[in-house]
Amino acid sequence: MSLSKESWAALRNAIIEMTKHFTTTEETTVTDFHFQVNTDNGNIFIYDDDDNTLATTAIAEWENYHDEENYEQIEKLLRKALSEIQEEGYLDNMNVPKPYSCLLVDDEKETIVDLMYIDDETFIITDDLLKGFDEEMNQFLKKLLEE
Repeated sequence: MSLSKESWAALRNAIIEMTKHFTTTEETTVTDFHFQVNTDNGNIFIYDDDDNTLATTAIAEWENYHDEENYEQIEKLLRKALSEIQEEGYLDNMNVPKPYSCLLVDDEKETIVDLMYIDDETFIITDDLLKGFDEEMNQFLKKLLEE
């Protein structure tokens, strides 16, 4: 699934709006940011630990998007958007003590998946990083055993 330019911009802008709540000089204690998608109307809400709404937007492509496979697509798109936002430095500019997580949650705010874990000392391994790893490892072991 891909998003239109307008929907992609709206998603990115919502995440950037979330970060702007935490760019003050006053440190705020937040351990998780909750991303909740309403697949009936396509709205995405971003909350803090105290259920304060930090940002919201509508993604037309997510309206009436109910099966489980679709949540996998939503997860991938949210990870991609968060990664771009992180690479652009928005997450680093937040005055939030690390570590903290960005979580995809369901209607009851139960965690579906951890989208991103932000910590200075932790590196998150994603599916993109692991592409081809099995084949490379098998070739390495084969060569090692031949010697």
